[in-house]
Amino acid sequence: RPPALQGAPLPNRPQTSAPPSAAFPQRPSDQQDMTLHRPQPPSLRVLEPLMPPPLNPDAPRRARDLVQEVDEDGDTYKEEDETKGKGKGKKKGKRGKVTAEMKRAARKAREAEREEKAAGQQREREEIFEVGDEGMSLIQLADMIQEDPSDIVRTLFMKGIMLSMNQVLDKNTCKLVAAEYDLLMVDKDTTKDTKSRKDYVSEEDIEHLQPRPPVVTVMGHVDHGKTSLLDYIRKSRVAAREAGGITQGIGAYNTTVEVDGEQRMVCFLDTPGHEAFSAMRARGAQVTDIAVIIVAADDGIRPQTREAVAHAQAAEVPIIVAINKIDKPGADPERVKTELLELNLVPEEWGGNTPMVLVSAKKGEGIADLLQIISWTAEEKALVCNPLNKAQGTVIEAHLDRKVGPVATLLVQAGTVKHGDIISAGGAYGKIRVLKDDLGNNLESAGASVPVQVIGLNLTPMAGEEWSAAANESEARDAAEVVQEKVRMQRMAEMTGGGSMVTLSSLATVDEDTEAMQKLNLIIKGDSMGVVEAIKASLATLPQQSISLRYLLSGSGDITLSDIDLAAASGGLVLGFNLEPNDLVETHAKRLGVRVMTYKVIYDLIDDVKAAMEGKLRTVEEKVPVGTAEVKAVFGSSKSKVAGCVVTQGKLQRAFITVKRGKQVVFDGKMASLRRIKDDVEEVSEGVECGLGAENFTEWKEGDKIECYTMVSKSRRLEEAQASTAVDLSTLGV
Repeated sequence: RPPALQGAPLPNRPQTSAPPSAAFPQRPSDQQDMTLHRPQPPSLRVLEPLMPPPLNPDAPRRARDLVQEVDEDGDTYKEEDETKGKGKGKKKGKRGKVTAEMKRAARKAREAEREEKAAGQQREREEIFEVGDEGMSLIQLADMIQEDPSDIVRTLFMKGIMLSMNQVLDKNTCKLVAAEYDLLMVDKDTTKDTKSRKDYVSEEDIEHLQPRPPVVTVMGHVDHGKTSLLDYIRKSRVAAREAGGITQGIGAYNTTVEVDGEQRMVCFLDTPGHEAFSAMRARGAQVTDIAVIIVAADDGIRPQTREAVAHAQAAEVPIIVAINKIDKPGADPERVKTELLELNLVPEEWGGNTPMVLVSAKKGEGIADLLQIISWTAEEKALVCNPLNKAQGTVIEAHLDRKVGPVATLLVQAGTVKHGDIISAGGAYGKIRVLKDDLGNNLESAGASVPVQVIGLNLTPMAGEEWSAAANESEARDAAEVVQEKVRMQRMAEMTGGGSMVTLSSLATVDEDTEAMQKLNLIIKGDSMGVVEAIKASLATLPQQSISLRYLLSGSGDITLSDIDLAAASGGLVLGFNLEPNDLVETHAKRLGVRVMTYKVIYDLIDDVKAAMEGKLRTVEEKVPVGTAEVKAVFGSSKSKVAGCVVTQGKLQRAFITVKRGKQVVFDGKMASLRRIKDDVEEVSEGVECGLGAENFTEWKEGDKIECYTMVSKSRRLEEAQASTAVDLSTLGV
C-alpha cells in the first residue's frame, strides 16, 4: 500500500471498528448449531460510495412515491408523481375510471378531425364534365366525378355490364355512369383540342428577321397525280417506284425552281391520298404555308379531296387548286370548278379568291403557271424567320434503320439546326451525328423551311411530334421523359383495354347462343412510324363489337426474334409493311407456328386483318325453307302415328320440319321418315302424296301445316356481328 494512503479507510468495505456482532449476531453457546442464516445486507450509507454519480448532481432525486387521488365518484386510484419519467413506470398503478360519455366524446372528436382532414383534401365537385371520342379509363372517370372506382364497377354490374378497374370506357358508357350519380357528361368540343399552328416569330426577332422559302403541301385524292406533278417539278421518278402506284408516306423535298428568271427555293411535302392516311394529311396541313389541292379533271371531287380541303381550311392556309390530267379523254375542268363551289372554293375568274390552274403532270402543261402562283402567294404572306433563334420544328417522318439506328425526317421551322446539336423530338433525344438533305448530301447546318434527315436519336420518334434544340443532354432527356410517360400510359390503356375502348355494345349481356368478346392480338412493324400510325387508324374503323384488336407491339424497324416469341406466347399475328423478315426470323416463326404476313399496299393489310377477325366469329345456323305440305290423314297406332300429306309447295326432304296448327307451333324438330307408297325416299316433289313421321311426335291432326327446312352453317361478317350485339342505349338511360 502506498505510504500516502496508509491509515485511510477502504471505501469498498465497512470500517474494521464495527463490532462483528452488528453484522452477524451470535446465539448463546448452549444454543449454537450448524444451521445457516441469511446475513443482513449492509446499510445504504455503506454502499453509497460504490454507486455511480447522477447525470445532474443538482437535480433532485426522482420521487418514487405514488400519490393517491379520489375522483368525483369517490373511487380511489393511484397515479405516479409528475416528476416520474415515461416508460415502464406507466404500468404501475391503477388507471382511472373511463365512462361511456368520455368514450363518445373522444369518438366524436376523432370523427370531426377526419372529416376536417378529408374536407381539406377534397376539391369542389363539378356538375358538368366533358368527354371526348377517345373515352377515358375507369380510374380517370372515378377521379373526375370523385367517386370510388369500386362503386362505379358495382353500378355498371347492376346494369349488366362487367369490367375491370383498368379498362377504358367509351363516351356513352361514361355518360351512363354520370347519369347514375346525377351528373351531366357532354361531348368535348373538338375545336379546343385542335392543334393550332405555332408561331415561331415574336416581336423580339424583328431586328434579325430574314426571308425564308415557303412550305407547300400537295394534297388530294388517291391516283389524282400528286407525286407525278412533283416528279415533273423535281425532274425525278418517285411515282414509278411506289408500290401499287400510290403514295404511302410523306415525302419532303427541297427543290429549286425558276420563277421569272430567278432561282427560288421551295419545300414541297407530298402527302398520301389514300383514305387510310388521314393523319398524314392533317399533319401536312399543320406545318405548311400553302396548300395545293390536286383534282383530276376526269374524276372530279372525291372523298379524300373533301377531306384535304377541310384540313387546309382548318389550318387557315392559302389554297391553290391544280386541275390535273387535262390531256386525258373525258376531262372536264369546268365541271370540276362547279363541284368545288360545294367546298366554298370559288375560282378567281368567277369572282372568288381561289387560284385554279389547269395542268398536265405528264406533259408539263401549266406547271410554270402553278409555280408562278405559288411564288406570288408566298410573297403576299411575307414569310420570314430568325436564324439566330433556337432550332425548332416538326417530325415529318421517322423509321428505324438496321445499320444506323433511328432516322428522323425533320422540318426546320425556326432557327438553325447544326451538326452536333442536342435535340429532343417527342419521346426521343440525342446528339445529331449525321445531318443530311433530301438527296442524301451531308450538311453542316440547315435553316428554316428545310427538311433534313437526322441520325443520332436514342429512339424512333412519333411522326407529328415537335422537336427542339436543347442546351445540354440533361435538358433534352427531361423533355423526352415527359413525353415517354404519356406514351407509356397510352400503351398501358391499350394493353389493359384489349386494344380498343370498352363500349356498351361490347359489354352488354348477350344470350348464351352468341359468342363472348374475343381478341385478336397483333404485332405491327413498318418501315416508318407514319405508316404504322396510318395502319392502326385504319384498323380502328373496323367493327369491333364482337372481335376487338389488341396491339401487343407496334413500331418501325425489322421483324425480330423477340417479336416472334411474343406472338407465339400470345397467339397473335405479325404484320410487316414495306419490309421482309430475314431467314433466321422465318425459320424461327415456322418452328413456333407463328404466322408472319408482309404487305406493300396498305389496303391489302386491312382486308386480311378483317378476314382474320371474321374467321374468329362463330358460324351461325340458318334456316333455309325447302317446301310446305298439308296433313290429309293420320295412320298408325298411338305410339307410331304417321301423317299422310300432300306437298303444296316446293318439296319435302329428309331434314327438319315445323308443324303448325293454326297459328300455334306444335312441333319443331327432325323428320324421322319419309315414304312414297311403301318405299323410303329422300324427297317428294310438289303435288305428290307421301307419308311422314317425326321424332318424338305423334299428335298429328288433319289440317296441320308442315314447313320443311334445312340448317345451313353460314359465316358471319363483322357488320352482322356488330348488329347482333348492338345495345339500345335508350334502354340503359343514356
